[in-house]
Amino acid sequence: MAKKKSTKPVSAPMPLTQYENLKLSQLRLSSMNPRKTFSDEAIRELSESIRHQGLLQPITVRPIADVVNQNNEQVYEIVCGARRYKAMLLIEAETVPSIIRDMTDAEALDAMIVENLQRKDVDPLEEAEAFRLLLDQGQSVADLALRFGKSER
Repeated sequence: MAKKKSTKPVSAPMPLTQYENLKLSQLRLSSMNPRKTFSDEAIRELSESIRHQGLLQPITVRPIADVVNQNNEQVYEIVCGARRYKAMLLIEAETVPSIIRDMTDAEALDAMIVENLQRKDVDPLEEAEAFRLLLDQGQSVADLALRFGKSER
C-alpha cells in the first residue's frame, strides 16, 4: 500500500539575514533550548577538533531586542550551536562565525528542536519536553510525527 503524501506545503528555509564573526561577549545561550545536558568530555573533544580544524559550521543566532553588552554591542541568542559555542569558550576564541537571522520565539524554538532531535544522544526526557512545547503551541501529534519522522504512537 502506497504511503499517503502530505498535502501540507513545505516552507522555504528562513532567509539569511547576515553572516558575521561575533564576539563571545555578544552571545548568550538560550533558555528555550530543549537540550539541557551537555557532556563535558564531548565539549572538550569538540574544542580540540575546532582548535585543529577550525569551526566547520557557523552557529545560528538571533538578535535579542533592546539588549546590548557592556561595549554597547548588540547581543544575540544562540538558536543552533550551543555545543560549538561552549567549545569556542574553552579554546578562548575571540569570535564565532555566526549566521544572524530574525526569528520569532516560535521559529527559534522550532529550529532548536529540529537540530537537537536529529542527534542520537538526546536525552529521552528532553525530547519529550521539546514535543510538549510544540504541542502547547497548538501543533498536532500528526504534524509533529510527520515533520520529525516519528511514529504517532
